[in-house]
Amino acid sequence: MTAPILQILWLHRRTFLGVMCLTFLVLAIGIFMLPRSRAFVRSSIEIGFAIINEKQEPLEPPEQVARRIPSIYAPAVLLAMEKKGTSPSILSMLQNPSVESIGRTLVVVSAVDASAENEAKAFQAAISDQVIKEETPRVQLLREVAALRIASITSASDNLEREIKANAAEIERISALSDDLRGQLEKQRANLATLYQRAGAAQQPGERSTIETEIRELSEQISSQTRLMGILTLERVELARDLPETRRQYERQIKALADAQLEQKMFTETHVSLAPSLMPAATSSRRLSMLLVALPISVLVAFGTVVLLHNVAGRRI
Repeated sequence: MTAPILQILWLHRRTFLGVMCLTFLVLAIGIFMLPRSRAFVRSSIEIGFAIINEKQEPLEPPEQVARRIPSIYAPAVLLAMEKKGTSPSILSMLQNPSVESIGRTLVVVSAVDASAENEAKAFQAAISDQVIKEETPRVQLLREVAALRIASITSASDNLEREIKANAAEIERISALSDDLRGQLEKQRANLATLYQRAGAAQQPGERSTIETEIRELSEQISSQTRLMGILTLERVELARDLPETRRQYERQIKALADAQLEQKMFTETHVSLAPSLMPAATSSRRLSMLLVALPISVLVAFGTVVLLHNVAGRRI
């Protein structure tokens, strides 16, 4: 049975090759004239973050924002586009964007006809604007909280710095006053010793009485200044004891201020990390596969044509 088929093909080889080539050419032209595959427009939004408890935390969980895009933001944008006169067919293609959350990044993809590329880009840009607008009050609140925290820490550190300077100055003043009193006490004790010597050597009762009065007065002064020295010493000890703790508090406040300022600098707002862009479509592999399918179809059409011609010729004979 194979031999007659090969004979038929050989007899009509030119027709076979001509029909096959013509069929393949027609199919190839049709494949290359097919409208371009659907366009994929992609954009990405990065959710801002703040430093909370020494960790980077997003301003809002990206998964929540991702869920709001198809359910809240997209319908609102489509309604606005409809009011501007966008065709219903394009609006229908834009209804169900693909939204994926990857870390703090939201990836939005729209599959549309190539003719709707600009509308898809405008659609995704409007969604990004909606997301950023929604995050703005939260951003402002966090900025205000950070500013208040910095102001509070700055005020506390300034107060502690003034307290440290005042205590240090008071310690110096008390030390100087104590040194002065100590010098006066040494002179008074020397004078007192002299008075005792004079009182012992005095011959006249009146002179002795005067010296004893001076001794009592000088003794009272020495006693009073000694008590004052004790009070000053206690006050100085208390100030010297509290000063290291005040300095440690000041150092902690300075560190907290530096951390707060660093956190404020590292604060990142929600922003568009990738503007709506057309993703390259892999059409070459699809066309190649279609051409590979077109080749056996061309062979079958040519074979059928040859068989038909052979049968028609046989009936005539």
